[in-house]
Amino acid sequence: MKEFLLASALALVVFPVVAGISSGSSGPLIVVAVPEPRTVASCVVMPADFVSVPVRVTSNQQDTALAYEESRKAIDLIRQKVKENGQFRISPGVVSLSQHRSSWGISSGSWSEPAASAEIYLLVPFTGERTNIFQAGAEAARLVEKLDLPGKTRCELGHLQLAVENPEQYRGKLLALISDEIKQTRDAMAIQGAVHVQGLESSVMVRQADDRQVELYLNYSLSLTSEK
Repeated sequence: MKEFLLASALALVVFPVVAGISSGSSGPLIVVAVPEPRTVASCVVMPADFVSVPVRVTSNQQDTALAYEESRKAIDLIRQKVKENGQFRISPGVVSLSQHRSSWGISSGSWSEPAASAEIYLLVPFTGERTNIFQAGAEAARLVEKLDLPGKTRCELGHLQLAVENPEQYRGKLLALISDEIKQTRDAMAIQGAVHVQGLESSVMVRQADDRQVELYLNYSLSLTSEK
């Protein structure tokens, strides 16, 4: 048996776990686009559904218990303002709690590590008027800047990324594209042997293509075998 490796076959590449955030307690999974390059031929190119805007909340209170309480109030305030805004969705993120402490740096002197740090995601949907990541990010930033935060809490925006709601709904379309790729490759190489496909069971990956478009794909590999 002689094996022909297709150009689209993948080397041993480690991919990050698909970054998923929930759109609510019972809503579908929203997947944030990864920055890694696409390494397969078949993909679905489409406009993203959302811009994911991470908001990090920290408290500089020296009193640890008060820092926890102020951070909780700040998160509740963000939820309330998003609900009043009526245009965004919100999803909880990681909460990190520790005891407030100070440290010393060689070059910059002392600094303080906050006792409480929490992350929450604003999901800004694209609309006819809100057409790119810049506009969506600006609206999220204006909402955060207007917050009257309690005590010594503060907010900062994280790295904005495009996101897609329930990318698994496009699995059938991706499988059809991969099937076409197999047929075209066999015709071009005039090979009638068996086709081996791996990775079709993997999650649908989402990659950010530009400020509006994403690429959806499966991390698969193909090979053909033919008798001499």
